[in-house]
Formats: sequence, C-alpha cells, structure tokens
Amino acid sequence: MIKPMLCEKTTKEEFFLNKDVPSWKDRHQANIKYDGERILAIKRDGEVFLQNRRGRIKNSFYAEVVETLKLIDGNFIIDGEVISLDDNFNTLQRRALTSKPSKQEQVRKEVPVKYMVFDILEYENVNIEDKKLSERVEVLKEFFNFVFKRESIEMVIYETDIKSLLELAEANNKEGIVVKDMDKPYERRRSRGWEKLKFFKQTDLKLIGYWINNAGIRCDDDKGNVVQISGHQHHEVKNKIDSEGYCEITIQYLEQSETTKRYRFPSYVGLRQ
Repeated sequence: MIKPMLCEKTTKEEFFLNKDVPSWKDRHQANIKYDGERILAIKRDGEVFLQNRRGRIKNSFYAEVVETLKLIDGNFIIDGEVISLDDNFNTLQRRALTSKPSKQEQVRKEVPVKYMVFDILEYENVNIEDKKLSERVEVLKEFFNFVFKRESIEMVIYETDIKSLLELAEANNKEGIVVKDMDKPYERRRSRGWEKLKFFKQTDLKLIGYWINNAGIRCDDDKGNVVQISGHQHHEVKNKIDSEGYCEITIQYLEQSETTKRYRFPSYVGLRQ
C-alpha cells in the first residue's frame, strides 16, 4: 500500500493570518478541492491499479479510468481525485459504493466520472517524490501530453492568486481549496505542506444518546447524525443527556445529503446558545 500525502485543515481566518510576506506568496499555489474519492493510480508492466486512501483497489468501480491509463506507455504513479461530472459527493457515491459487477456497468453509464490528477510520484521508472512540487508539476505536464484529450482524466490547474481562487470556489459552491507549498517534497503523511480550507455551514442538533470512546463520546440524534465530541467539552454534553435526556448543540458541516438529509462532516462547535 502506498500512503498518500494528506492535508492539514485550516480556516479562512487562520489561513491568511501572517501570510502576506513575499516569501510565502512566492512559494504557494492553490487548486480547487474536489468532492470525490482520493485515488492513487499505479501502473506496473502494463497493469493499472487504482488505490484509495485505505489501500483498497477500486479498478472495477472506475473502469474507464483504468482503460485510459493503460493506453499510456511506461510505469508511473499519479495522485488525484475521482469525481462525478457535477463534482457532487452524493452523486459519486453511486459509483463508489456499487460493488456488484452486474450493476457496475449500468451505473457507469448513469454516472460518468473524471480522474482529476494533481501530483505525480513516479514517471518512466524514476521516483520523484523527493523533488519539489513545482518540479513534479512540470513532470505532470509532460505526462499529460499523452492524455490531454481523454474525457476520463484531466490535470488539476494550480493558481497563484489564492484569494481570487477562494472567492471563485465559494461563488461556485465548491468544497473549498487546497493550498500547497511548491517547495515541498511528497510526504506520505499528514503535512502542513498542503492545507485544506473548506467552506462549512452551521446548524443545531438535538442529541439524544451517546457512547463512550477513548477520545470522549460519540453522540447521535433521531435522524442518524453522529458527532464526535472530544476532550473536556464532552462532559457538559454527557451530563445534559444524562440529566435531561437530550442536549442541543451547534455543529458545523460541509453539506446536507439530499436523500438522507444527514449532515456531512459534522463537527462540534458548542452548546446551543
């Protein structure tokens, strides 16, 4: 299993604090944060393997991506995100969760996907993980000379005007942006070299139950939403549920599912004011 480089999370306020120094601006570029499934594509001696973050091989789920990558000569490792054409996570789930071969062909027709590639770790049998991202992007451009017109794969564009990209992403209801230090190597771990800035909304939940874990408590409401509350903050929530049978809290979330109405990536903000 190849471990992918992961982003640290940040907020808009934290992100732009003390970021006006010229050296920072010169080093950093950003790309749109796509709302799909993270995939590393590995080609070895004519065989292609699509590996997700957990190490699971997803070839049968995204067969058109495999077919395209098989047409490219040589061995390589590239990193990116498979998305639905409307860049909607709920839409993509129909592809990502359909494991029966008899149904995969049909859902492939109904939900076409695209592999958005933003990094390259190996090209023509040469490992380039230790090179700067700026250098890897130049190699990626060379790689895409062979796949430019393929519908199922596209190179992610890096932008130097980060604030303008952030405004564009927000205006187009995108998940957020990822800002990357162009001087950094590819690190197979979570790193401040890549910072993920998402746009979160807030709402209130009425929690009615919990179970204890090592980090604190995981709580749920009557609609199936589950929220982890960690550290000392969990005590006040636990006490309210124990004494009153429920606790009203505020969460932040990325989006609400159109089908289940549950919140995606809910995180605890505090007791409802």
